[in-house]
Amino acid sequence: MAAFDLQEQEQIAELKAWWQSWGKSLATVVVTALLAYAAWTGWQSWQKHQVAKAADLYAQLQSQAMDKSKFTATLDSLKSDYKSTPYAARAALGAAKLAYLNGDAAKARDELNWVISNAKEVTLRDTAKLRLASVLLDDKKFDEALTLVKAPEEESYSALFAEMRGDVLLAKSDVPGAADAYRQAIAKLPKDAPNLKLVEVKLDVLGVK
Repeated sequence: MAAFDLQEQEQIAELKAWWQSWGKSLATVVVTALLAYAAWTGWQSWQKHQVAKAADLYAQLQSQAMDKSKFTATLDSLKSDYKSTPYAARAALGAAKLAYLNGDAAKARDELNWVISNAKEVTLRDTAKLRLASVLLDDKKFDEALTLVKAPEEESYSALFAEMRGDVLLAKSDVPGAADAYRQAIAKLPKDAPNLKLVEVKLDVLGVK
């Protein structure tokens, strides 16, 4: 029993020595880890709250199209307070479409440029580039439009970008360039793509072999 007590005392002494050497460092690591975990969970909770609030505002926006002041206020709130959420970019895309349909091309350009600069989702940025290129095409700003649709960020948009390049080049009277762009679009499109026939017709009309 005495031997056992002595062994126990030695172990306790070793533990005390180890704690004096490493205890504070270990405690610091544990506290740091706990603080990091708390910060992470807090951030996650805040993000979920932001997304939920943005979703509510986006839903409100859908019913405010006929009330310009309310629509503008809700849109501005989404873009300023919730721009990190996908709802802000989607709202700006919708606002651009509405502005264009109402004949306000300048407002449409502003909203689309905002999406290109702020959207987190690649597909939303590419969608905005295509729509802005279309607006610029109508304004005969061909070079600006071509710059936008040089190449997409998302590969699945390659055919749409190529088709838009073809439309812009054709408007510039660059028939060979337009034909090349349409061929690129056709090569990228699946055989069952709904717009394949349209692009083929655009190419056929050019009469370029």
